[in-house]
Amino acid sequence: MKAITICLCMLLLSCTSEPLNVRYYLLHTPVNKVLPQSDTTKPVAVLQSLKVADYLRQSSLVLQVDDHELHFSRQDVWAEKLQSAFYNALLQDLNNKGQRNYLASSAPEATVANTVIKVQLNHFHATDTSKVVSSGRYWLTANNAIKDSNKTLVTSAHSFYFESDLTQDGYSHGVEQLRKLIGKLANQIEKDIAALVNS
Repeated sequence: MKAITICLCMLLLSCTSEPLNVRYYLLHTPVNKVLPQSDTTKPVAVLQSLKVADYLRQSSLVLQVDDHELHFSRQDVWAEKLQSAFYNALLQDLNNKGQRNYLASSAPEATVANTVIKVQLNHFHATDTSKVVSSGRYWLTANNAIKDSNKTLVTSAHSFYFESDLTQDGYSHGVEQLRKLIGKLANQIEKDIAALVNS
């Protein structure tokens, strides 16, 4: 009798539990164009490794459900670490601006950089109010163009906060809007570097 009861319980459990349908999302996708060789007449800027908040170090996509509560999706996850995906997307967007050669800190040419960029990402998620948000800080260190012969280093710190409305349901649309926020950050960094080196 016990064996039959156990078998029935196992059968019921197997019928009620569906397999988890996991969806993977790319933040940084490949582009179908060959990058031209770096223009050696442009100044060089180096993007150092990105620092991210601890809660962004896991693979689940995040939804903020109120001021102090986060929901981590078990079914919707990043296909790669957010830290490296955000870094690659930001580097790509910075290079699309065309004002400088933006390089990874591991690039051989990084040693001749005029500017160094450090970024700390504090928030990067969707909210239950149909928005996506991205916020954090970044620091710029540059050789002052006016006092270049003395190699005077000028440093500035900046905060950023960007948000965008969600017009569709689903994480796919959220990821698409989050990707656009990285472009806004690249625009702000480019403007602040130009102001710093010309000050």
